[in-house]
Amino acid sequence: MARIALVNLASMPMPGNEPIFPIGSRCLQAALEQAGHETLLVDFVENPKDFEDLSWVSREWDVIGFSIRNIDPIDLAREGFVRYYQQFIERIRTAAGPQPPVMVAGGPGYSLFGSALLKRLQLDAGVVGPGESAILEIAADPEKYRGSGENLKGGRYEGFLTERLSHPTSLLQAYASLPAAMIGIETKRKTCYQECVYCPYAHISGDNLGDLKPISLIEHEIRGIYEAGVRRIFFTDAIFNSEIRFAKQVVSLLADLKLPGLTWTGYFAPRPFDDEFAELVSRSNVESVLISPDSLDVAMMGRLGKRFDTRHVTRFIERCRAHELKTRVNLVFGGPGETEETVRASAEYVNEHLRTGEPVLNIGFRVLPATALARQVGIPDDDLVEPTFYPLNPELFGWVIKYFDGQFLPNERLLHIMIGNIASKKMTKVPYPEGSAGIAPTGFPYLALTRGPSDV
Repeated sequence: MARIALVNLASMPMPGNEPIFPIGSRCLQAALEQAGHETLLVDFVENPKDFEDLSWVSREWDVIGFSIRNIDPIDLAREGFVRYYQQFIERIRTAAGPQPPVMVAGGPGYSLFGSALLKRLQLDAGVVGPGESAILEIAADPEKYRGSGENLKGGRYEGFLTERLSHPTSLLQAYASLPAAMIGIETKRKTCYQECVYCPYAHISGDNLGDLKPISLIEHEIRGIYEAGVRRIFFTDAIFNSEIRFAKQVVSLLADLKLPGLTWTGYFAPRPFDDEFAELVSRSNVESVLISPDSLDVAMMGRLGKRFDTRHVTRFIERCRAHELKTRVNLVFGGPGETEETVRASAEYVNEHLRTGEPVLNIGFRVLPATALARQVGIPDDDLVEPTFYPLNPELFGWVIKYFDGQFLPNERLLHIMIGNIASKKMTKVPYPEGSAGIAPTGFPYLALTRGPSDV
């Protein structure tokens, strides 16, 4: 039996950080406890004092594992988190004394930057991809991994299909008390079928056969969350309705449970999304149906790797209207080939088809490892740890303001656009690597990087 502390770094107090319930860490903890290991989940939302008071470090741990969800907020006006992780882990190392426990890390953010973070954070080992099987391997013989400098590849975990997942009431209630808090639920493990050029989901999820969590286990998880006083859940699947028949089963469960006040949402795609599914969703107390076309210009959607176009978005909106479903449509400007004309096309679509509060407007694509966008710009993955943004026309901010109806640009959104504009002008500009192949279409030969704390 090993003694393992799991530290949720996503709960650290950092500029720009918005803590999200540690569903990944809880899955690891449940797997470890099922195998007979002793664990502690250190979360600074649940226990804020643990961030300054490191007395928990002095317990005789065999392993301390760090969960890294995000490297930065993927926002032009925000700095990265890595230096905060470095500082905190160094504090842990000092508090642990001359013979610290074996130190490992994993999580979605770590999986993207595994080789770089393994060195930068001076870890013994890391886990890339789904973590249960790998953390169980480490727990079986911790000293084998001391100083190994090895990143283990996570894989399929059978327990996802067989083991009930329950969360401590104190942890649930701590997150439920946050503004606009939601608790995540994972219904399936399947590599995302979308091909968005900026998205690393497929890499993070790894090669997965498409395990669907049994409905009985999902019901158990929802009931436990509800009984703890939580009233909002988010299905963390890459695309909730990618397996439409299974999604209908999950939504039917929500409708049949009839838990007063319980609302839910997730990431959807405009197809597959038929009338039967829309009807089921309308009876399930869904909070909103969120899609991310990212552009509503057909050519831009193609360059962004979307497997649907505005025709599918229009049919999706019509179905949502017919069934009185609240929709949210994410748009991000500044991708490959973005011009004034493509921005205007998106704006004209929004002005004609959407209502106040439905579009969510953002500017700037963060270039992430293991994505088509990273391959286009030709920068090695390890060099993308600093927040790096695809080149965009400095006039872009003005185009958004010029072409979108005022109802879609409330004061808060206008302020965000202005701050992003100022931040983009202060970012370090670096040229594409010499000999880069497949440079994405742009008239701007420089990538923008943030370096050090933001002064915006």
